[in-house]
Amino acid sequence: MIKISKKAVFFDFGDTLASTDPPYIIRVANGFRNAGYDISNKDFIYAYLKTDCEIYKKHKTQGTISSEQYNSWFFPILCEFLNIDEKPDEIRLRIRKNNTPRRFSRAVLPGTFELLSYLKEQGYTLGVISNNDGFTDRKCKDLDIDKFFDIIADSTNLGYVKPDPRIFHHVLNELGLEPEDCLHVGDLYGADVLGAKNAGLDVVWLNYRGINILDDTETIQIKELAELIKIL
Repeated sequence: MIKISKKAVFFDFGDTLASTDPPYIIRVANGFRNAGYDISNKDFIYAYLKTDCEIYKKHKTQGTISSEQYNSWFFPILCEFLNIDEKPDEIRLRIRKNNTPRRFSRAVLPGTFELLSYLKEQGYTLGVISNNDGFTDRKCKDLDIDKFFDIIADSTNLGYVKPDPRIFHHVLNELGLEPEDCLHVGDLYGADVLGAKNAGLDVVWLNYRGINILDDTETIQIKELAELIKIL
């Protein structure tokens, strides 16, 4: 249980409130497989989450991280965890040559509407804090969930990317809230869990993938969004 009552609940967007078919991480895994790399979904997901945690550690050594740095660090570290020995630029080229852009559908995850409606009725301030492409607000509008949020923060538009505490503090400053007033919910352990905790927020990890804890940080876990009501 969260010991201190909260005024606000923030959510990651992709694979927390909504997901594509197939999900983003699986689409990336498919890209590697189409390029000839024999990697299972299970191994890829674990490597992806380990990379996300490694980005957090790397960011901690210098205190901040930009979108450009995040993008330049992530792919080489991911390839290292996947035990692919080729140079990252060669891997990227091989993937591009063997994959063509495909359309995919996006939908809210089960329980999203019910949870957001409940939290709004209870008087919580709600927000989205997303590492995204600059169009999180439009995606929320397309899914008819934008009406629930008091703020939608997109890393591309702000120039801050999770786990950098500045993206969390930007939202706090915009809403006039203190870190202890707020709870953050997300699916990535490095960006969402460690990032939000480092910014002073309480966190709930949406661990529907069933990944083992990636460090010794004490973390509340849920497997689906509906469980959040019991925690609050």
